Amino acid sequence: MEDKVSSFAVLPTVVSQTALLEAIYNKLPDMVFLFDVKERRFVLRNPALDSIFGFDHLKDQEINCISLRSLIHSEDWKPIQNAIQQLENNEKETVEIECRCLDKFQQYQYFNTRLSIFEKLGDKLVYLIGIAQNISGRKKMEQQSQLFKNRLQELSFITSHEMRHEYAKIQSIVNLMDNKFISDSERVELIDEAKKSIQLINSSIFKLNHKLSFNQHDDFFTINKESEKFNKIIMIDDDVLTNVLNRKIVQALLPEMAVEVYINIDDALSDIRNMGKMQQTLIFLDINFPGRGGWDFLDDYATISDAANVIVLSSSIDNRDREKARSYASVIDYITKPLSFDFIKTFFEDLKMAKLDNQL
Repeated sequence: MEDKVSSFAVLPTVVSQTALLEAIYNKLPDMVFLFDVKERRFVLRNPALDSIFGFDHLKDQEINCISLRSLIHSEDWKPIQNAIQQLENNEKETVEIECRCLDKFQQYQYFNTRLSIFEKLGDKLVYLIGIAQNISGRKKMEQQSQLFKNRLQELSFITSHEMRHEYAKIQSIVNLMDNKFISDSERVELIDEAKKSIQLINSSIFKLNHKLSFNQHDDFFTINKESEKFNKIIMIDDDVLTNVLNRKIVQALLPEMAVEVYINIDDALSDIRNMGKMQQTLIFLDINFPGRGGWDFLDDYATISDAANVIVLSSSIDNRDREKARSYASVIDYITKPLSFDFIKTFFEDLKMAKLDNQL
């Protein structure tokens, strides 16, 4: 019967213990070194240390403490000194420390280093032996885990405190609105308070999206309005009620403004192709449609007109949608639903001021 272990590599019958230890020492993935405490130099180190720090060309030369210090993170140098001091003062036989060192690619790696007394002369510490293991992968996972934990705590605070608090206020206001003991002036005040709470909830939704996306770049869309006098507004949204409400908001503030609505992207594009120059037409565009959507419209619109006159009006607060909208030259703003009286008023007042500035 064939020996089952015959396929495995076996050690030679006669092998010196020294040679075996040397082979293990040279193949260890962890850094091993012998440190002269008085001279502050490494009298022995294995190939792993040279490989990690890029000292391969110095394998036959000694490395002193000053050379290594330049690779150690400044915040970790003091703890290393304290650890060696504990060993020198016979406070401990072995110490463990974590430190960050620059590798040969100039990237900081985390190491868990175990320092032990190797030789003493009387009470004097002569040599330390050290074994350092690269724990960068583990540290990265720990840091990521802590980041997720912190984000979850932030999300919990936003939902359980900020949003819930304002929701409770709105609920109370709604319950009071039909109360016969509430006067008309009090109802007006309650509506104003409800508006404030709605704005705060909307702000909290933005913060939630920001935290969930892990996107730390939270600038608002860069508005680049042309100082044209718009004489027509086109609204493109598949929701009929939204179009009706938005038309009423515009016409309440701008009764002379012509407003056209479309619930289909292709119908809007078909008519736009016959409208000629679009510089004086403002377009409010929703993104999400059952079929072809807002992005398809913007792609096709770029082949029809070079006007910068589109405002993306969407319920989406996804930063990716916001950034994508930036890439279209036709888009001058990105706002979230619902369209408000304040936005229309401010937008057209800004245009008026910009036109006056250009005339000066």
